[in-house]
Order: sequence, then C-alpha cells, then structure tokens
Amino acid sequence: MKMLISDDSISIRERLVRMFSTMEGIELVGEAQDVRRAYDAIRTLRPDVVVLDIQMGEGSGIDLLRDVKQNYPATVAIMLTNYPYPQYRQRCLDLGADYFFSKSTDLKLMIETVQQLVEAHS
Repeated sequence: MKMLISDDSISIRERLVRMFSTMEGIELVGEAQDVRRAYDAIRTLRPDVVVLDIQMGEGSGIDLLRDVKQNYPATVAIMLTNYPYPQYRQRCLDLGADYFFSKSTDLKLMIETVQQLVEAHS
C-alpha cells in the first residue's frame, strides 16, 4: 500500500516515516512539507493513503483534502492534527476524510488503523 505523508513539521514527518517505514505492507512513496508539494506528489505518485496535517505552509490541509477527494476519491485520507476541535473534525469528515486523529493523543490508534488498512489492502 503506497503512502504519502504531508506535514509542515519536519520532526513529525520524520517520526511518521520511522513508524511506517518498518511496517510491512507500507511503501512510503513521498513526503511533502506544504500543500503545493503535497498536491504535486499526490498527482504524480498516486498513493493509496495520504496523511495530511490541517495547518501547513502555503495553505490548508483541509483544502488539499477537498482536492484529493474530488480528483482521487479512492485515496484514503487520514487527517492528523494538533487542532482536533469538533468543527475541524466535522469539516474534514464532510469533505470525505476517512479518519481524523490528534497528534497528541491518537498516534497509537492511527498506527492500528493503518495496520488494518494494510490487512484489508492485501
């Protein structure tokens, strides 16, 4: 299962890369630090799963989510944020996010979810 990680924080991206690069069944096809690079990477690499931060340089992960779901509806969109407020959660779910996780409390749950996606994908 091909995965792209998009977050403006290099430390978060590195942490996610370390976590998912050891997971069997995951092929990390790219990373992006801002919305423009993320959209270019999604269009070029066609990942099965994208991990998107809500607040990123040069735009919003919510805007990127809208574009991803309009143009690549089969792509699984995982929102990972420091802003797990109900209004953000609802907005992302309304736009087609498949999952919404808090960076501070839900990393373990996100890993378990990705493992389930890998199992379903194989």
